[in-house]
Amino acid sequence: MYLNYREPIPINSNPGMVMPPRKFTTILDVARFTARLVDAALAHKDILNHRALPAERATSREPGQPLCMTQYYKILGACRIPGKVRDSQYTATPPKNGEQAAEHVIVICRSQLYCVPVQAGDRGRLTEDEICAQLLYVLDDAPCLSNPPPVGLLTGWKRALWAEARADLMKEERNRRNLDLITKSLLIVCLDEGLPNNFNCRLPRGGRGHAAGMRDETNLAHQMIHGGGSTHNSANRWFDKTMQLIISGDGACGLCYEHSTAEGVAVIQLVEKLWRHAESLPMSSEVPAACGSHLPPPERLEWVLEPADHKRIEDAASLLDNLVKDLEVQVYRYTGYGKDFIKACRVSPDVYVQLALQLAYYRLYGKLTATYESASTRRFRLGRVDCIRSATPEALAWVTAMSQPKEDDEMGNKKVSFHLVSDEKKLLLWNEAVAAQTSEMVENILGQGIDIHLLGLREAARETSPTAAVPLPEIFTHPSYRIANRFLLSTSQVATSTNSFMGYGPVEPDGYGAAYNLKGNHIIFCLSAFWSSEVTSASRFALSLEESLNSMQGLLTRRPT
Repeated sequence: MYLNYREPIPINSNPGMVMPPRKFTTILDVARFTARLVDAALAHKDILNHRALPAERATSREPGQPLCMTQYYKILGACRIPGKVRDSQYTATPPKNGEQAAEHVIVICRSQLYCVPVQAGDRGRLTEDEICAQLLYVLDDAPCLSNPPPVGLLTGWKRALWAEARADLMKEERNRRNLDLITKSLLIVCLDEGLPNNFNCRLPRGGRGHAAGMRDETNLAHQMIHGGGSTHNSANRWFDKTMQLIISGDGACGLCYEHSTAEGVAVIQLVEKLWRHAESLPMSSEVPAACGSHLPPPERLEWVLEPADHKRIEDAASLLDNLVKDLEVQVYRYTGYGKDFIKACRVSPDVYVQLALQLAYYRLYGKLTATYESASTRRFRLGRVDCIRSATPEALAWVTAMSQPKEDDEMGNKKVSFHLVSDEKKLLLWNEAVAAQTSEMVENILGQGIDIHLLGLREAARETSPTAAVPLPEIFTHPSYRIANRFLLSTSQVATSTNSFMGYGPVEPDGYGAAYNLKGNHIIFCLSAFWSSEVTSASRFALSLEESLNSMQGLLTRRPT
């Protein structure tokens, strides 16, 4: 699903995660906090090398079933490799028993890449102070370099074009070594500049604009999802790398991650573990000893580039900039209530929000659309996700009833308004929609969904019929199959233990991305659409969602006990 994708992966595939902002007062604060993240990542990698992660088990819906942990072991050290027809993955080989693997991270600052060794097989891990000193060197050195080639922009190009460019870069030994270091690095550290307050700040259609005079959460989401374009931080990325930790001098923090290796749950657990470690220690104002005293400074990666390479970088920058300009993001915190109220209604919070999304979409367009929600299939070996399809007939019946207009009737001198559908009928349809959505969710996580099975059959058919002489079975070429897999509403619950959230772009030109995170008394939505679409608007969708959540609360609080 991911490796066959040929369009640019930023926005279209890679999610971004916004962590609670930090307060940095000096450049030392930036280096110290980042060093703690890297130190925690090294400690976690040691656990992975010893295969010592505790096995997780399902907590509901046939609780106690073991969950596949494979994704957790692939995240650190992994990288996507572009291919002309299909991409591939590099995953780190664990060291042999008793051996300690050498580890390094790639630090990108001002579009310049540095290799920072953080663990050697013969001397062990660098201390937090030593890592901090290395980062201070980078933060001091990078601003002194004029016009470094923004090679990282190539990773935001179309996959076949990037594969061709990479193959040409590999012809030079120095470039080949650089690419090998990047691919095999533990993770990428992106030391960013903050985006302007008014970044991508067009007047939303029918919605609310960005807050003035400050960086709001929508601004932060743009930075984590794509970096802001070639004139900001997009060259400060290597979008193929699974883990890119982003630390901005103004305190913005987060992650951009490549999706083919793992789902959000595994990545979020790791990121929040790193952040908890970094935040648990008091900030130190002590300047570490200069790294030159006993360690060589980080190696700056220098490239051998031909005119054709520079032209490709320009073309990649142009394409990515247009994609960035086209993305509309709306981070919306609904504060009317959260999962505490929903649980009091004896409804699964996820089911509740999915039906709210259906109602919001119906109120805008008068119809439902194919909706994707990821359902974990980790109860099965190497399980990833199946698709919970929330646009059920029962959901349609309920949203239709909820969207009926009021009628006015003259009674004497008074106008009396009434709904065409009674609350009792709406509640009956609500219960049926909840039951259908719950059943759909449970069937998927227990392996009884339809999409993964159909995908397996389709790929098996392609393998057994590799030429056009033997066409695919009709089910995979029928218009209904294409309609069913055109997800104009792509959704996912992204639960976090911190006040953080994740966001991503739509998967269709006229579609929406809708990530949500339920908290006790509020719900965080990260909604996305494309400005170029004549039919979508993330800001209008946020308003419709607010109205839908309010009307649902009204309906459920009016019903008899």
